Amino acid sequence: MNFRSLLPLQAIDHRLSQLAHRKAQLPERAKADAAKKALDSARAEERKIIKRVGDITGEVNRLEVRGRELDAKKAKYESQLKSVVVMREVEALQHEISTINADHSSLDDAELLLLDENERLEQALATLQVSVPTLESAAIDAATALASAISAVDADIAAANDERSRLAAGVDAESLALYEQVRSRTSSAAVAEIVKGSCGGCHTSISPKEQAELKKVADSADARCPYCSCLLVV
Repeated sequence: MNFRSLLPLQAIDHRLSQLAHRKAQLPERAKADAAKKALDSARAEERKIIKRVGDITGEVNRLEVRGRELDAKKAKYESQLKSVVVMREVEALQHEISTINADHSSLDDAELLLLDENERLEQALATLQVSVPTLESAAIDAATALASAISAVDADIAAANDERSRLAAGVDAESLALYEQVRSRTSSAAVAEIVKGSCGGCHTSISPKEQAELKKVADSADARCPYCSCLLVV
């Protein structure tokens, strides 16, 4: 086996890891997410207001129907009052008319409150409907910028993968298999050199005695960093 031939492969795999991280953390992604969230929020608020305006319209219509029913009932009692001469009956009809007047006043107050709310909602809706096209444009621009940034990173990833394939083809099968096995079990470097007495993977100092032992098993599965277990070029 030849571990030194694995170093360029490790470098390109590190590059691919960096590119994957960059793709996941693109600033354009956060901007696109924020723009979409703002648009979705505005649209949801628009739907909410439209629904409430519709509900208010239905409630006002109901109150008006009830008001007309009260008006009809009041007119009936007032007509009856003109022909009644028994005081007890007169008082009963007057009481009914008074009750209707109170009920009608309550209906009018409720309707007025609903109409005031409706006016406020229509003003808010008008403001929203002016802002939505701007938010839509911003969301489209942000999504376009994100797609462009992703495309650029994907091109770099494709180039790096092509380079990796070329490098892997130049490594002996046994070394490559061992490297892939180690790489599948670690999130750090799978192979590294000893640099200034330290493991190039975990940067832990390796004593001269440990280095001497590693040289005895160079380019074998036992040539591992005693601290991070990466393959070591010695």
